Amino acid sequence: MSACVLIGTAAGAQPCKLPQRHISDFTSVLPSAQPDSLRIPSTHTFQMIVQRGAPYTDISKGTVRDLFDFTGYVPFSANNSRKGYIDLNHEGGDVTTGGVSVLDVQFDSLHKLWTVTNKALVDFNVVSGTGRNCSGGITPWGTSVTSEETLPTADANADGYQDIGWQVEVNPVTRAIVDQNYNGTPDKLWRMGRMSHENFVINNAGTVAYECNDENPGYVFKYVLDTPGKLANGKLYVLKLDGALNQSDVGTWVLIPNSTPTQCNNVRTAATSAGATNFNSLEDIEISPLDGMLYFTSKSSSRVYRFRDQGTTVDRLEVFVGDPSRQFLIDYKEKGQTGQAYEQWRDGNDNLCFDDLGNLYVIQDGGRNHIWMVSPCHTQQNPDVKLFAVIPGGAEPTGMTFTPDYRYMFVSIQHPDAANTTVMKDAADSSVIFNRESAIVIARRGYLGKDTLADTVVTVGVHGVSGAINNAFAIAKLYPNPSTSDVNIMVTSPVATNCQVKVYNMTGALAATEQLSLTAGTSTHGLHTANLAPGTYNVVLTSKDGTRTTRFVKQ
Repeated sequence: MSACVLIGTAAGAQPCKLPQRHISDFTSVLPSAQPDSLRIPSTHTFQMIVQRGAPYTDISKGTVRDLFDFTGYVPFSANNSRKGYIDLNHEGGDVTTGGVSVLDVQFDSLHKLWTVTNKALVDFNVVSGTGRNCSGGITPWGTSVTSEETLPTADANADGYQDIGWQVEVNPVTRAIVDQNYNGTPDKLWRMGRMSHENFVINNAGTVAYECNDENPGYVFKYVLDTPGKLANGKLYVLKLDGALNQSDVGTWVLIPNSTPTQCNNVRTAATSAGATNFNSLEDIEISPLDGMLYFTSKSSSRVYRFRDQGTTVDRLEVFVGDPSRQFLIDYKEKGQTGQAYEQWRDGNDNLCFDDLGNLYVIQDGGRNHIWMVSPCHTQQNPDVKLFAVIPGGAEPTGMTFTPDYRYMFVSIQHPDAANTTVMKDAADSSVIFNRESAIVIARRGYLGKDTLADTVVTVGVHGVSGAINNAFAIAKLYPNPSTSDVNIMVTSPVATNCQVKVYNMTGALAATEQLSLTAGTSTHGLHTANLAPGTYNVVLTSKDGTRTTRFVKQ
């Protein structure tokens, strides 16, 4: 019997217009089975950061552990995109194979390369060990949270809490687990509940965090901090839809008891008793920088869902992308040859990551283990997806994060085939083989390594400037974003000059135009956007010094 396959093509789609030389500006690679090397767009390059077996700086700690997962960049200082820490999770099952490595990294602007100045291992013995450190997240205050995905039964210190199966906050500066109650002893995040944790995400205000569990049943949880910026205590809720999954798009947050060790140990049982909706094997949940909606993956269905959190309720729950049988028509460029090919989505949706323009990178563990990029203009009816990477044989991609300017992407390659033999030259002109765990950084050519493609275009996202060249003509800030009325735009210019502003909707239609008189230095101007319909808009500024682009959301 032949199968009915749903085909998604570019026909009728309205792809998002991307700023030039943004990391999301690329032509897809050729879809294929996994080779024994890494394939990324020809406009991009990569640098090897570390591989399994490299010695820690303190050689008594041995060598960098196996099973790289979460690969989070924590800035050395606020918004520092050239110096920071990489918190690298190891998904081993116990304290000798799991854990977190912290790499001190710094960008060499002269050679355009990243250097690792220190490699350390976090000591989890002080909290009775750790296990299967899967994904995680970064807090607004500069710590990371590592997520334990395994649930062995043990209470070695007899404190009432099971030892493993929690979120754990790590300070990358001290390489220490955070003391949550300030009594001199580090703690795990008991109030967030014990489960097969996959990840952690928190809003920019540091008031609400979200998590989900890679189990069946698999639930979506919300954690409201009692004190902003302090993860130790908060109220835990679970999502319950008003009807059956895939039939209801609204739901309610149900309070889960989490005051005592017994309650914290058993939040999954409480969620089941509360009638929480089972999405089955959830892998990641992230917050869109454009509209604040929550996006999460159900690995069992290979779907990415999204919804809007309304406080005590949720609405607009829908499938954003996915379905393993669906195929997409990919415009590709490979070794100078262009063409089109259909590629099946397949299964195994795993990690998610947003860039500053709202492009969603979907990292797969299953099928062909691709990295896809789905634009914010994508709908199931009018697809807008591209294929960013084909991963080396035997491997899955894991953990993706960006520097604050969204110029550099860090990602890991987990369990590649030891038999891979192809030698690749990275941006440092080093010979590398993807035959063991590898953490890499990816960027467009010209920003990484000796390739000297001109850095002539400044890309700006919803978080502000992502790197003005020579502090010249640039958009410093657009606010408020999202907006319900007019917006303000802060612009820097080397000289006094005139500037044209054009505002486009996501179909590319011109929605508004204005003229600005810029002063030398920084000036702020109001843009009349109150009469625009709700949606996402590109703002394009043009002066004699070039063109600059940003984006905002009108609510």
